[in-house]
Amino acid sequence: MSSPWRDPKSAAKLRVETKHSYTGRMCATSRYLESQRPDALFHDPLAKKLAGDEAIEVPMGSWILVPRTRYGDDLVHRAYYHQRPCRQLVLLGAGMDARAYRLEYVPDLHVFEIDQQTTFDVKEPLLEGEQVLTKSRTVVGTDFSDASASSQPQWSRDLEAKGFDRKSPSIWLLEGLMMYLTIKDQEALIKEVGRLSCPGSVVFHDAISKTYEKQGIVVAGAPFLAGSDDYLELWSMLGGFDPKKSSLRSIEEVKVDRQNRRLNLKPANNQALKRQCWGQNVVLFVEMQK
Repeated sequence: MSSPWRDPKSAAKLRVETKHSYTGRMCATSRYLESQRPDALFHDPLAKKLAGDEAIEVPMGSWILVPRTRYGDDLVHRAYYHQRPCRQLVLLGAGMDARAYRLEYVPDLHVFEIDQQTTFDVKEPLLEGEQVLTKSRTVVGTDFSDASASSQPQWSRDLEAKGFDRKSPSIWLLEGLMMYLTIKDQEALIKEVGRLSCPGSVVFHDAISKTYEKQGIVVAGAPFLAGSDDYLELWSMLGGFDPKKSSLRSIEEVKVDRQNRRLNLKPANNQALKRQCWGQNVVLFVEMQK
């Protein structure tokens, strides 16, 4: 008897089991909509399939999704061709990300996707038969429920068990993740990413300022739990990343240039932006390097 997902109509009806996994499908819908534009900043040919019937009518806000996705894409290419090139990409909270299937010119990149198993229970059948463009793609079905444990977190143990090499420079993308974690869990996550990252590694994530917590934002039933005005300090003190090689920008300082199909970034002024965060609702783009 054949598997039901071999029928595209059946596969499209697969549903995730958690609110956080559902937000990943919303992001896929936004990537699909962006991909249809003649002035698109990226193309994701699998996005509609990964959104599925349950989320194709419910996109994530393009105001954050489009610049965040393009920023991550650009960072991968910069780090891959850096003087100390990164050959590992870790997607923490991968959701329905399809970079392993769409990023060109990174043929030796090993991609590790970490997320809840319910995400992969739906995602993997939808990707059956699709062509990976990178060197490899490895799925790590786990969660962050023990992120603050004193011992090595389960997600970290699972990642290393799947072949992740701590001695190789890595790119870490934590897109749409940090705001859904408590500050205690964020700090534990930063510490563990730092432990796994050798010199030459880079991290990018979006986040909210401390004051933004009071807005009580809930996305598809998943609440924002915490933000911080001190991400540069946290990544430096807990993760061992170099603040002098790092940048902090507000979303307003990351402009979508559709005419030239690129992002225009305002030069980072880390201290000025930190002062701006105090008492204000700010959406942040954080990039750190070791």
